[in-house]
Amino acid sequence: MGGAAGEAFTNPLAASGMPRAAVLAREAVQNSVDASENGGKVLVRFREHRVVGEEKIEFVKTANLAALASRQSAILAGQPNCLSAIDDEQSEISLLYVEDHRTTGLEGDFNTPSSKFYRFLLSLGDGGKIRESHGSGGSFGFGKSVYSSNSAINTIYAYSKTRDQDGKIRSIIFGCGYFKSHEVGNDFHTGRAWFGRDVTFGEAAYQKVEPLVGKEADELAISLGFKLRKDSDLGTSVLIVDSSIDLDEVLSGVEDWWWPRIISNELDIQVVSANGSKTMPRPRIREHLKPFIEAYEVCTTQAVPRAGIELRKPFNRMENLSLGVCALKVLDKDADGNLPVTEDRVDSIALMRAPKMVVAYYRAWNAGNPPLAGVYVADDDVDDILRSAESPAHDKWDLDSARLRDAEGNNRAVVDSILRRLRSTVKDFQRLASPPPPPRPRKLGLLERNLANFLSPSKGGPEPGPDHPSAPIHLNYDSPPELHATEEGMLEMVARFGLKLKEDSDDEELDVRIKVTCAVVADGSDVDPIMLEMSTQEGELEVIDKESGLYRARLSKDTAIKLTAKSAPYDPNWTIRFIPEVEPVELEQ
Repeated sequence: MGGAAGEAFTNPLAASGMPRAAVLAREAVQNSVDASENGGKVLVRFREHRVVGEEKIEFVKTANLAALASRQSAILAGQPNCLSAIDDEQSEISLLYVEDHRTTGLEGDFNTPSSKFYRFLLSLGDGGKIRESHGSGGSFGFGKSVYSSNSAINTIYAYSKTRDQDGKIRSIIFGCGYFKSHEVGNDFHTGRAWFGRDVTFGEAAYQKVEPLVGKEADELAISLGFKLRKDSDLGTSVLIVDSSIDLDEVLSGVEDWWWPRIISNELDIQVVSANGSKTMPRPRIREHLKPFIEAYEVCTTQAVPRAGIELRKPFNRMENLSLGVCALKVLDKDADGNLPVTEDRVDSIALMRAPKMVVAYYRAWNAGNPPLAGVYVADDDVDDILRSAESPAHDKWDLDSARLRDAEGNNRAVVDSILRRLRSTVKDFQRLASPPPPPRPRKLGLLERNLANFLSPSKGGPEPGPDHPSAPIHLNYDSPPELHATEEGMLEMVARFGLKLKEDSDDEELDVRIKVTCAVVADGSDVDPIMLEMSTQEGELEVIDKESGLYRARLSKDTAIKLTAKSAPYDPNWTIRFIPEVEPVELEQ
């Protein structure tokens, strides 16, 4: 009558597009966080051990690996694996234990499909979490496949100290093998294999296997290399047999995807190598994570955004739902001009929900200028909607997810609105954060022709050319216009430039009119002007009409007039344009 083959338990996350160690770090920690006791802080330990010699012989016997070796060509899809050298004492087997503490363990009646034991080890694709718990990470029932898929022989053991259906504390242990479906003689096998106590009764139509319980479970756990759990130490330990995972990559994966929860002091991680050395994630010292962490602190109001460099933007409500907050930060280059993040994460936004795992470094647009890093923290109002939009690997929010469907299409509209707002927030902030380029001296056609006529000798003189420029006035910037933040969170623009007569001018001095404007740009056009304060470091400046930005000055060849234009404070969400214009007073009509 059908049913899932053993491979179904290992395949769901086998091609997620991420390194295997990163997937293990994401999913294993998420399973533990979802099982936290009363929502408290969880400890997850990745511990490596290698068995060789007599220890290997005892482990092979205890784990009954010889039974798998006799069928390996039929049950396993890949090579190499430890079964090929099962009798070689000098060939080691790598064991990886994933242990969580301060969790509920695999609680409940293990014969009941709704129990955590049953869902974790016996069922596949059970989406009960999404219906029964709010704010959890998992929702598809596929996350457990991350353990068996990282075993070269698709075999795991789970040891748990937990509470039974009556609330009494007990130990349980159970082994699982998830293999190819195959035939032995005339018998068909699904490839699902269990290590436990056979409790099949009489002429039952199917075999029933239960976990070992109590003292017997603790003794077997010790024989398989598990750390014995006291009654006060609730939680689950999973043994991945014949693991080839690099622990350094696991540590990097934890840092990359779980840094929000780690820096919030809501998660402890330990990585213990086979030689006993212990390391812990340190996301704050990772250069490629610092910009995202700083943006997160702005997003969560732990830091005040620096105008022009950082932005905190709460999204407007949609109907009666709060959508969350986005924060952005301009990336700083190092002395060699390199950015701290990899190219694929420039302008990306770290998406996160209640579990505080980064779902994805999201960028659905071309990178712009200046380069940014950002975070988005979803509001509790939309957490379940976004969880429904996630793929089985929990690595994106998919608008086409079938689980978003509702009668009015509201759920899809919420996700679509969030993703659109992220894009517009990035692009709007980049326009704001981009310093205006130094305006080139404006060459007014009529002005230049009049100046040429005014300064040229008789008709028989030489035509203006490279050696006889038509305009006698030289304008240059000491530095590009700068933006400065005020204590009130506003911006001020400061521009410094100089004016003088060119060396080839026929005049030694010339009176000029100077007009400076600073306008707000909206929809590509200049709108309301911002008041400017003009001052000089060298030379004299006569005020004609300060409100209109009109001034008069006398230029010479010998010295330049040094001018500074400073704008009144303005809203950091505005884009401005600064324009200086200079013309001889004699040409006024």
